[in-house]
Amino acid sequence: IMGSDPKSRAARFIWLWLVLFVSSSAMLTVIFHRSVTAWKPSPKQSRELPMSSASMASTSDGGLEVRVHSQSHIDWECLPGDHSNLRRKIASTDNVIVVMPAKAAGTSMKFFARRCNANTIEGVQDLLRKDDGSIGKILTKTWDMPGVFVSHFWSPTLLSRLLRTVSRHTLILYSHREETSRFKSAAHHVFTQWCRHEPPKPQWSTFFQEKQDKHCNVHENKLIEALRKKPQEMGFGNAELLTCGTFKSIEEYAPEIVFTSYENANIMQNLLAEKYCPKQVNHTHHVGKSADIISVQLQSGKNVTISDWLDKKSSFLDWTLELNNRATCLAKTRRMEDELLTCDGGFLNAKAVVL
Repeated sequence: IMGSDPKSRAARFIWLWLVLFVSSSAMLTVIFHRSVTAWKPSPKQSRELPMSSASMASTSDGGLEVRVHSQSHIDWECLPGDHSNLRRKIASTDNVIVVMPAKAAGTSMKFFARRCNANTIEGVQDLLRKDDGSIGKILTKTWDMPGVFVSHFWSPTLLSRLLRTVSRHTLILYSHREETSRFKSAAHHVFTQWCRHEPPKPQWSTFFQEKQDKHCNVHENKLIEALRKKPQEMGFGNAELLTCGTFKSIEEYAPEIVFTSYENANIMQNLLAEKYCPKQVNHTHHVGKSADIISVQLQSGKNVTISDWLDKKSSFLDWTLELNNRATCLAKTRRMEDELLTCDGGFLNAKAVVL
């Protein structure tokens, strides 16, 4: 090297440096790989270790860090039957958001919320379930922010967004209704609207084969065809809301959320009124079932009321029409329902537990 010209010496120096650099990098890679894979837990240790996943992320200085994501699950806890625990939860929160699918006491709860908040939330309650950026209007609608907020939800994505983003000082009450019961109520409601033309749509007139004096008659085959399509409120149920993504949001973000049956709407209203509108205590609101104005013509030619038809067929609708065919994590929903049935007070706390 010393006897060569300057350009040759420089070239050989660069080549030698590259060889050393590549060799060192290869050795470091082998050492790192062996250190990572050297330790393997015994079968017993594997059972005792909590499951987790890891990912690599870049740091601000260009390096790498390992982030371990612990697995979590939902611990279901019945709240005491005297509602003392739930009363304390409500008392310690800044606001309460009541959410539900269609036909789970939503209209009753919205009517209560309007009275409780002195109409400060008129026109903004359903902004929670919209994805057009209008949710920010809640901040500018009124100076006095509502203590009780009620909203139906149609989309699991938007419900998951709420579960991810609420603060620790917000309590979510989920008004639940078992799907067969919910779907039957939704079907009765939707077809009654169609008969009354609320809102009017020309295509609905072809659904009924006869309409006289605010009474409508539909053939059984037409009714089944419509049920299979799950129009309007029929399609906004538990299969659409309580998805794997919804339960995952509860597990990972740990919102304060309590499940209850829609039948406890009066109890919810009174407990909320104690803090947010004492004058409304024992002044609950309930929306009853619409009158039967639809008859169904059977294959035999006999006519029955739509309520009788739905009562007779409802337990067969789920599987004959495959109404839950797109449901995900249905086992978790049924676990929640089973736990809720054991609660004397009718309120089930969902607490995220990290393993």
